Amino acid sequence: MKLNQRIEKPTESASDASSPANNDPAALPEGAAEAAAASTTARKSSAHEYARAAIVGAKRLTAAAATGTKTISGKVVAKVKEVDANHREVAGKIDTVSMGLGITSGVVTAGAALAAPTGLSAIGVALGLTSAPLIVTAAPLVSAAAAVTGAISGGAYFYSKWKSAKKTKADLAAQDAQPVDSPDAAP
Repeated sequence: MKLNQRIEKPTESASDASSPANNDPAALPEGAAEAAAASTTARKSSAHEYARAAIVGAKRLTAAAATGTKTISGKVVAKVKEVDANHREVAGKIDTVSMGLGITSGVVTAGAALAAPTGLSAIGVALGLTSAPLIVTAAPLVSAAAAVTGAISGGAYFYSKWKSAKKTKADLAAQDAQPVDSPDAAP
């Protein structure tokens, strides 16, 4: 499309765009000026209704998105609180997954070292004539997954340790705040 061509509205035909009504209303025969004005008014009214409907639709969409965001954020907050309350169990499960991936990574790396192409087959792989064995291709991915879960496991472990120490300090402070002759105090 050339830059100087007119972009037409979907409801407006090319013959309407070049009609004398759009160019000069005085050049129209008698009665045609009123028809052209009515046509222009109808188009403006139609465009106004279309814009109004678009705004109403946008408002509905915005309201639905806001409601959905509140619902999702509420669920995320509830899940985070649940994980925080069970931090020891979560840290244990993440640690188990991390150890399993670490062992798998070691086995895959050893298998990749044994299956790696050597000699002429290595030259063929380097030239792209043949492909490397799947285990050789998968070894870096499994190792990366093991490293990521190891980092997450370490973070969960230290968070759990910090949270437990914080609770222990709070419990000790609560015990120290009780009077000595209190029936709740341990002998």
